[in-house]
Amino acid sequence: MQAKIKIILEKLIRARTIITIMIFLGLLFWSSYSVYVLNKTSIYVENGLLENIQVFTISIACFVLFLPVVYQNRTDKLILLFLSFLCLSFALREVDVEDLNIPSVLKFIGSGIGRNVLIAAGFITMFSYFIFNIKHYKNVLRSFLVSKEGAWIITAGILLCIGEAFENMSSVPHHVLFEELSELSGYVLILLVAFTYSKNGTTRRASGYSKSVDSFACAKSTPLLHTTELKRYASPNSSSNTHRNG
Repeated sequence: MQAKIKIILEKLIRARTIITIMIFLGLLFWSSYSVYVLNKTSIYVENGLLENIQVFTISIACFVLFLPVVYQNRTDKLILLFLSFLCLSFALREVDVEDLNIPSVLKFIGSGIGRNVLIAAGFITMFSYFIFNIKHYKNVLRSFLVSKEGAWIITAGILLCIGEAFENMSSVPHHVLFEELSELSGYVLILLVAFTYSKNGTTRRASGYSKSVDSFACAKSTPLLHTTELKRYASPNSSSNTHRNG
């Protein structure tokens, strides 16, 4: 019984991208139907259902992206850490931390000036580390930007900008709904990036990432030919020279 449950869980983990997309499409249809047919505008109000789903989605992405930084031996950890911290900044932006029933210290860190200082300090630290190791990380960054995951991150950024634009379009009916759905779309894309990019470099698909430093590092540690194969391809001259010397 336990073995069957384990197999089912492994299949669900492998299908998490498809499951995430299906859930998102269902939410998209349900929220549109609720607003335009049932006139339930409460789902997109401040701290409403859609906003809570956004926080849940981006928090999972933050956690998934951070795990490889701790548990995997990779050469692109700064990219993972940057994306994870970016997700944290999005989550803090969506949550009104000052209204939560938490200690005052956490309220200060997660809202207002404290939040701004935390986010600025984190990004400045990572940028400084990038500059001091630019020879290495410029190749890693270039490989990421031309990969599938890089394209998804750029698309997610565009969707978040579209959401910000809808926030000020008060002349558009239910403009807040479009704002929340655009932001949710961006967060879902980031979550999909987290699912694929967080995989170990040896298990990621080569398409769009074949020139990465991570893959190059794996290639360096793996011999191109085994010893038996090297003997097979040894030149005849080398063997004849051996006999002569003997």
